[in-house]
Amino acid sequence: MTDALQTALDKQIAEYSARNPRSQAMFERAKASLPGGNTRTGAHMEPFPFYADSGEGVYLIDLEGHRLLDFVNNNTSLMLGHAHPAVVEALEKQIRRGTGFHRPLALEVEMAELLRERIPSLERVRFGSSGSEAVLNALRAAKAFTGKHKIAKFEGAYHGVGEYITVSHTPPLSADMGPPHAPRGVPSSAGTSPSVLDEVIVLPFNDVPACERLIQQHKAELAAVIVDPLSTGAGLTLPVDGFLSHLRQITEEAGVLLIFDEIISFRAARGGSQEIYGVRPDLTCLAKVIAGGTPAGAFGGRADIMALFDPTGGGAQIQQSGTYNANPLSMVAGMATLGELTPAAYERLHSLTARLGAGLDATFEEAGIQAQVTVVGSLFRVHFLPSRPRNYREAAQDNGRMHRWLQLWLLNHDIMWSTAGNVSLPMDEGHVDHFIDGVAVALRDLL
Repeated sequence: MTDALQTALDKQIAEYSARNPRSQAMFERAKASLPGGNTRTGAHMEPFPFYADSGEGVYLIDLEGHRLLDFVNNNTSLMLGHAHPAVVEALEKQIRRGTGFHRPLALEVEMAELLRERIPSLERVRFGSSGSEAVLNALRAAKAFTGKHKIAKFEGAYHGVGEYITVSHTPPLSADMGPPHAPRGVPSSAGTSPSVLDEVIVLPFNDVPACERLIQQHKAELAAVIVDPLSTGAGLTLPVDGFLSHLRQITEEAGVLLIFDEIISFRAARGGSQEIYGVRPDLTCLAKVIAGGTPAGAFGGRADIMALFDPTGGGAQIQQSGTYNANPLSMVAGMATLGELTPAAYERLHSLTARLGAGLDATFEEAGIQAQVTVVGSLFRVHFLPSRPRNYREAAQDNGRMHRWLQLWLLNHDIMWSTAGNVSLPMDEGHVDHFIDGVAVALRDLL
């Protein structure tokens, strides 16, 4: 199977190269100005990335004019698909009024109220320009509020590009990681200061006893635990029953703040994963969906913690500014998006994604391929593993070559997908079934 898979992969690479000459030429041109030809590491793919040109509903149109059925949606951020009329109208109207002001706007008040209504733990909210920025500010607030200097994160998790938070982001499986019950911090980027590793405690996802022991061990110096509740960056390894509620209890007893990174997981339900699992964190980080396809982020939570940013009555203890914080374009695009995401819309999205997951399960089983399909809300993930992974170390054993072959096969047949995917609101059963049928045909070609 290994030799056959490599032969099949080589065939798809050749076909991909042949059908994307404009993107290949643009890639060669781009390398003269951009390191590696682009400005988003995650957008790169071998032998070269294809370049997007426009988007229309469920389709992304590339430089060649291929209309790709899009199950990536700019890394989960486009729940309404591309160029949704409500978002376009809101942006066009606001552009005529102005694109930025050195004054607060009523729009940011309205957006904050909308988020607070959906997420009860957001007693106070502040805006930024990205998810990374939201995480950095939440961590700074936790340290300032508690007077402690260390943070804890989960092995394999992605929380943006901050130096501390990139520790042990998808490290290669090796002895350097330490034992499963006591992970060792591993630098995931060149330029990481040695002292950073001493400031970050790495936790194993879905291991309550180990988390309790490590948090208790470091509680005197531990300001906060940050967690992606759905572990999206570490393979969409969903929390086992009771894990998040136990984590909430453990952090409360230890006097440690709990931060939910809902930058992706917020799309899983109207109130995010907090609604799904019934756990209330101290702080929450948001981005992607709340910006409606524009660059923005937000963070918020308990009023007493967020008071650190209050500039009234003598000045804020934490200065948080930014020319594009609460930019009016992001505010109107975000509100237009959330306005379309009604309870009925979520019900429809979840139904379509459940249909997709069940269809993929049946397809892999019929083909005799070991695969696990995880579905939550409008998110789905495929693992080519004999059992569903519970943490990063298990998810990291996935068959990367199989994923690369399937991704290229689908791209060569005008379907855009990666190891994980998501369903957008303009999709219908026909689009979902087209994806399932595509995977079925691909597997027949392989086998």
